[in-house]
Amino acid sequence: MQKEKSLSWKGVAAALTALFLLPGCFSAGSEQPSVEAPEEGVSSGVKSEESEVANTLRIGIVTGEAEDRYYRETYTDIYEYMHPELDIEIVPAIDTTRYRYLDPDSEQVRTRVPLEELQKLTEGKASVDVLILDAEMLRSAVDKGWTQPLAPYMEKTGEAEQEFAPAVINGLKDLGGGQLYALTPDYASSALYYNVDWFERHNVKPPEDGMTWDEAFALARAASGEDEEGATTYGLSFTPTLAEDPLWAIRAYTEPLGLSTFDLESEEMKVDTPQWLELWTELADMTKQEAIPLALRAATDPEKYDPFGGDLFLGEKAAMTIADSSYASDLQTAARNAQRISGFDPFEWKTVTVPVHPGKEDIGASVKLGDTFSIVSSSTRKDEAWEFIRFVTGERVQAMELHDPYRMPSRLDAIASEAEKYGYRSDAFTKLRPAEPIAEREDQAVQANPQLWQIGDAGRQLFQRVLEGQIPAKQALEQWENEGRRWLKGPFTDEGTLTFGTESPQWQTLLSLLNSKTS
Repeated sequence: MQKEKSLSWKGVAAALTALFLLPGCFSAGSEQPSVEAPEEGVSSGVKSEESEVANTLRIGIVTGEAEDRYYRETYTDIYEYMHPELDIEIVPAIDTTRYRYLDPDSEQVRTRVPLEELQKLTEGKASVDVLILDAEMLRSAVDKGWTQPLAPYMEKTGEAEQEFAPAVINGLKDLGGGQLYALTPDYASSALYYNVDWFERHNVKPPEDGMTWDEAFALARAASGEDEEGATTYGLSFTPTLAEDPLWAIRAYTEPLGLSTFDLESEEMKVDTPQWLELWTELADMTKQEAIPLALRAATDPEKYDPFGGDLFLGEKAAMTIADSSYASDLQTAARNAQRISGFDPFEWKTVTVPVHPGKEDIGASVKLGDTFSIVSSSTRKDEAWEFIRFVTGERVQAMELHDPYRMPSRLDAIASEAEKYGYRSDAFTKLRPAEPIAEREDQAVQANPQLWQIGDAGRQLFQRVLEGQIPAKQALEQWENEGRRWLKGPFTDEGTLTFGTESPQWQTLLSLLNSKTS
């Protein structure tokens, strides 16, 4: 899957600073071995004669360019600096430079299957030593036997699973069928933030770790009310700022429960169910009671400046909200600048784990593993591969805080250090494991066939009408089921595009818009 290829100046500066702090010397006069691209296909996993002779560690990725700068700057440059005797090659299974001049709808592009191309990197002389994969691709690689269990290597060098966040180890073991086949240097997680002062003023028992969603909803009703000026303060906001898409906002609830909207294999919708009905009905009731702001739409008042940019929690318009660990820095920044913010008094806040579902008490919301690093079973440099993985996920690197600001380091010591620095409870972010990425799989299906976007769009509009009290939840879900089934089953042309007919010019306009966005 394509990675986001971006690196902030802050990240570059931090990386350069780290380089000068690390011991070692630059490798003078050495050039990176080139990767000889094959005449046919898009895999570049072929060793050149130069790389066979050199002391080279080959790292495979799914898509990108040979010597991909994102991976080099993020992971390998520092390691090569510390090991001047070693060369590192970044080898993509699918070299995206070969698509640059091709028609994206051509047969040559459509026939490339990432998993089949990735397999070529694990075979014979073309075998790489390390694979950097996302969670879903790691699951497939483990199932295919392409990766090596890490327990023997960790035992040999004294690494312990207990040094990493339970969310990380448990999530990785879920992908490996109970065994650890990879490590990751960082991950994303969310927690429930709450305004301590607000709960104390209204004599409401504050939230705590391990609450169920039913308990959280009851607490949201109890915590809602009016401020000193008579303005509504909501008990719970699913996001700090109002979400344009209410269906996206409630993923914190739906993801751990495993709720899906459609099944591509059976071409059937999955929304006209008791679980969806119960959820939509309760959220509509809570919206009517002003316990949640889900029906509201983000709006800017040109006559009034909002220093918080619509942040409901910072503006004390929501007593609780769900956010990632980076949000703690935003809260600290606002508190430090309180004297510059008219009418703002800093308040005490704390974090607890996000609510959970009965029977799924160990599954959290928005828990996403970062890049995973695994040893290739066919590698002839397994020990060197492990040393690289050990370094990338080690204490020294994580202490430098070079990770994405919206993620957390994977080691507990590094997490504890950042938690103390930014004022959040580390346990609130480290206990719960990732849910099955059902929503992500649906998003990928939409990317592969943009016509399926209509399913989500229909659901958003119907859900909004339910929240506003225009139609009952049962009717809306039945309508969503019927409309979604039509989009799943077609009508499609042989090229995979929908046929609309000449009687509906508005659909032709929409199709043109979709095609322009994906071209």
